[in-house]
Amino acid sequence: MGFVVTSLTNYVKTNENILLVKSFFEPKTATYMQKLTGIKSSGQIPQLTDEMYWQTGGTCGLINASGDTSITARLLTVGKIKAEKSWCVADLESKYTQLLLSPGSQYESLPGGIDQAFMEYVMGSQGEKVEQAIWQGDTTVWQDYLNKFDGLVKIINAASGTVQANATAYGTVVTSITAANALSVGDMIYSAIPAAILDKSDLKVFMGVDKARLYLQALKAANLFHFNPSTDPLAEFPIYGTNIMIVPVHGLTGVNALYALRTSNMFLGVDLENEEEEMRVWYSEDYDTVNLRVKFKMGTQVGITSQIVKFTY
Repeated sequence: MGFVVTSLTNYVKTNENILLVKSFFEPKTATYMQKLTGIKSSGQIPQLTDEMYWQTGGTCGLINASGDTSITARLLTVGKIKAEKSWCVADLESKYTQLLLSPGSQYESLPGGIDQAFMEYVMGSQGEKVEQAIWQGDTTVWQDYLNKFDGLVKIINAASGTVQANATAYGTVVTSITAANALSVGDMIYSAIPAAILDKSDLKVFMGVDKARLYLQALKAANLFHFNPSTDPLAEFPIYGTNIMIVPVHGLTGVNALYALRTSNMFLGVDLENEEEEMRVWYSEDYDTVNLRVKFKMGTQVGITSQIVKFTY
């Protein structure tokens, strides 16, 4: 006679010391923007313009003042955001996750192995949502992480005075960007940039990672063997033949728009810098749960709209 094991379920090794977390993209738009801190609800971004008229010199007499100095402002409004979670650690007792729990029935924190993986996941997810909201935020949409404040796409597209590069004045108007026309699109953006900012070191062209890939594919197809933009597909690289740097950002991936502007003309309003990364975790004796809360404020705005180039289609 042999062993009779038909009443047993097949053994599956649990690997309780492993808990995989998916990869998240690296947010970077905020690192380029000017931070305005201490904003509880809204703040102003003042702008100065001046008119000074030349007069005929060579004479003395009373001052003949002419020309006005004007101060205006654009309003930056922050969204007030929070996220909360609560866990009953005892729910893990009936599964293989019981192997992660400490002895006894009192659980006042997330178990080791889960806590590290969870924080890694939360931080990665939070960073992705912030990156997307900075560009795609729109208070009229339904998505929870996009409807708390207006992002740069909505603000720039609605602003008066911006330069539209997708126009016959700069080249052939396109309805989509492909590897076949990507180089021409870059040339159109370059041609549309106002001369006053063309030599500014903080001038950047922001585009989605998908559009940046197409541009790199176009460079490869053009057999430009003498031109090596970057070994890192997500790093800055120049519009071919210029010193203007393209910045691939995940916040514009999937968006039919590219933008050229100075980073000193991009503003991120917050109450406290990096507040979106501060997570409070505590144990509640009243409910016997482990809780998490994140609270922060954030909003975007631009300054001088006449020095912003948009390529929308």
